[in-house]
Amino acid sequence: MIYLDVPFQEKDEAKQLGAWWDAERKKWYVRNQKDYPKFLKWILKDEEEVYILCDHFYIVVGTRKCYKCGKDTEVVAFGVEKYCTLIDETVFANVDQNFEWSDNEIHIASMISPISEEILSFLCDKYGFHMGYSHAVQDSYMANHCSHCKALQGQFFLYEEVDSPFFIDSREKAQALKLYKVKLEHDIVTEADIGWSSADSLIKKFAQIQDFQMK
Repeated sequence: MIYLDVPFQEKDEAKQLGAWWDAERKKWYVRNQKDYPKFLKWILKDEEEVYILCDHFYIVVGTRKCYKCGKDTEVVAFGVEKYCTLIDETVFANVDQNFEWSDNEIHIASMISPISEEILSFLCDKYGFHMGYSHAVQDSYMANHCSHCKALQGQFFLYEEVDSPFFIDSREKAQALKLYKVKLEHDIVTEADIGWSSADSLIKKFAQIQDFQMK
């Protein structure tokens, strides 16, 4: 199920397509995930491409040596498994369809947004994942920080280097990951920087996976 922001003057169109009205939230919503592409105009809004995150996502925990102090520190990323990619066909004129489903492998993303403040606070307190300034890119972003010396662990080192815990290329790399499955109250439109690897199928097979519980 996904909620839509439907202008009042377009409510009849949304209803005719099969949207339902939630009187408590005062929002229109779509029940069936397979119907999402029919509501493209209200999901995409002004974007050319969006991801709809469905049912759940994962907090992915790995370990790396801090580049500054050399000590082992836990770092977090995010995992996406079941999601729908929706695109604006007027922008991508060479595509055959305006949507694509992915639901058979877990892929790693450096960040997904939005995430609840409750989970962000948990990640900040437990893993040192919070806003930080990177001198390399001269900008601030949500980033991992060393649990010992507090140094920012840059995106490039975590997602581009072969010795990163999130660069999955072997069974051993997958086995070293801990994944916490976070259930969503409802499907959400999200911004995400999703990576793909030919070895991503190893994550579901060999990583340690358990349900997320706030402590």
